[in-house]
Amino acid sequence: MGSQPSVALRAMEGKQRGYLLMQVPELLIPAGSLSKVRAALAYGADAVYVGAPGLSMRPDDVTLDTDAMAEAVTLAHTAGRKLYACVNTLMFEADLPLLTTWLDETRDLPFDALIVADPGAMALVSEHRPDVPVHVSTQMSTANTAAASFWKAAGAKRVVLARECSIADAAAIAQAGDIEVEVFVHGAMCMAISGRCLLSAHLCGKSGSRGECKHSCRWEWQLVEQKRPGEALPVFETGRATFLMGSTDLCLIRHIPLLVESGMESLKVEGRMKSEYYVATIARVYRAALDAYAADPEGYALDPAWLAELDAVSHRPYDEGFAFGYPTDRPRKLQAENILTTTHEMVAIVMGREAAAHRLNVKHPFGVGDTFEWIGPGLTGGTITLASIARDGHPIERSHCGTEVAVTFADDTPLPDLAILRRRR
Repeated sequence: MGSQPSVALRAMEGKQRGYLLMQVPELLIPAGSLSKVRAALAYGADAVYVGAPGLSMRPDDVTLDTDAMAEAVTLAHTAGRKLYACVNTLMFEADLPLLTTWLDETRDLPFDALIVADPGAMALVSEHRPDVPVHVSTQMSTANTAAASFWKAAGAKRVVLARECSIADAAAIAQAGDIEVEVFVHGAMCMAISGRCLLSAHLCGKSGSRGECKHSCRWEWQLVEQKRPGEALPVFETGRATFLMGSTDLCLIRHIPLLVESGMESLKVEGRMKSEYYVATIARVYRAALDAYAADPEGYALDPAWLAELDAVSHRPYDEGFAFGYPTDRPRKLQAENILTTTHEMVAIVMGREAAAHRLNVKHPFGVGDTFEWIGPGLTGGTITLASIARDGHPIERSHCGTEVAVTFADDTPLPDLAILRRRR
C-alpha cells in the first residue's frame, strides 16, 4: 500500500472465479487551498477538485485564484494525477461575464475537467475551452440512465450522480456505458435534495446554491403546535436536546468491493472546507482500502484500523446515506445531531527538514517534552517526543497557533514532508 494512483485489477482466471476485468475507480479528494492540494496528492488522491472564485459551491476563502490554480495544476500533473476545477454554482445573468472572464484568464491552464451545474455554463465552457472535458455536477441531480445519456449528448464526459442515487442505480448508469459515473462515498450530507435548499437564504440571506450555506438545518430547532404556544414538542431526541433536520455523514468504506465491481469511474470525497488533517486522513484510508482490494479481491477484508482512522477526524455520526435506497424501515438513520466528534486533533504539519530540525506549521500549541502520534502517506505512523522548539532561531518552551517553528525529536526520527502530528482529545 502506498500513495500511488490506482492501477487496473489483473484479470481473474476463468469465469468460475466470478470476476471480470475491472478498473479500480479514481479516488477524488477535495482541496480548498494549495496546502490541501499537496496533502491530497501526498496521501493518495488520484485526482483533486478545487473551486474557482465566485463560481463554485463554496466560499471564496476556500477557492484558488488564477496563480494558485496554475500551481495546483502543475503539482497534480507533476505527480501524474488530475485536477478538476469547479464552476458549479447557481448562475444568474450577472455571473455569465464572470465565468467568461475566468475562462479567458485560465485559458492556458490544462485542467483535466471543469465541473459545471448549468447548461449555459456548459455552453460557455464549450465555446471558450473546447479542449477541456466537462463533468456535470451533482447539483443537476442526475439519477437515471436517460438523464446521463442526455448529458452525454450535450457534450459531457462524466456525470456526478445525485447523492440520493443508490449504488444499484449508479451501477446501472455506469454499466450502460454511455458516460463516466462519479459518486460521493464520504463526507457531509445535506437535508435537501442534492443541496437544493433555501433555508439558509431565507434565514440568513446566504444561499447554499451560491456556496454560502450557514447550515441553518443544523441549528437546534424545536417544533411548536399552534394551540400550544410556548410548548416545544420533541421531534428527534438524543437525550440532551431535540434536533429536526441535521443529517448524518456519509461513509461507504465498508462497501469498497461493491463500489469497484459496480463500474464507477470515480469515488468522491466531500470537504473542500475541511482541514489538511481531514484531507490526509480520509485520502490515506480510502487509498489503503482500494489498494488492498486491487492487490487481492478474493482475500480482501475490511481493516478495523481504517474505521478507527476515520473516527480520528471531526465528523458527525457515519451512515450509508441513500447507498441502498431510501431507508423506509429506519428513516431516522439519516438524521444526526449537530455535534461533531473526533478521537484526535491535529497539532502540526511537517513543512520540511533542515539538518536535524523539522519545520512545523503549528495548528494547536505544544511544548517541549510533549509526545504525539504522527501519521504519514501510505498508513505510516508512530509516536514522537519533542526535544526542542525554536522560532526564528531562538529556543522557546512552547509554540503558538499559526506560527512556524523548528523542532527536534528525542530519538531523531526523520518524518516525511506533510506528515501530521496529532494528539488524542
